[in-house]
Amino acid sequence: MAERGLPPGRLEAARALPAAIGGWLLFIAVETAIQVVFKYAGATLDDRAGVGHLIAQALTTPVVLVGFGLYFCGFLIWLTILKDVDLGRAFPMTSMVYVTTLACAVALFHETLNPTRIAGVAVIALGVALLASDTGSQAPPTGAH
Repeated sequence: MAERGLPPGRLEAARALPAAIGGWLLFIAVETAIQVVFKYAGATLDDRAGVGHLIAQALTTPVVLVGFGLYFCGFLIWLTILKDVDLGRAFPMTSMVYVTTLACAVALFHETLNPTRIAGVAVIALGVALLASDTGSQAPPTGAH
């Protein structure tokens, strides 16, 4: 029996939309956090003693390990997204991480926001909006060649 007067197929789509949006928001949040953590980690590591020392230091620094853990979580979220979304549509949408990372760079690291960066973020956001509105492409059925 259909809920709220929606046919079964549309009901499933209506239920899937909040989950998809939540997955994308989680992905963007985790990927942004990765960049912030790696920026902080990079600022705390000492590379003057050579690459070997840098690697040893990175492998024993908690903030670096948190960054790697987040990176793995981002990987798992990405796999989950790709299970249901066309790669050609999903990958460009990851560019929203550029927008959120720039915002964090300005807010947390006091980096400069200038007209060129603002224009770049606007172009990225417009491109993502265009891709999100594209309903013309459909993924081939699973197992199709």
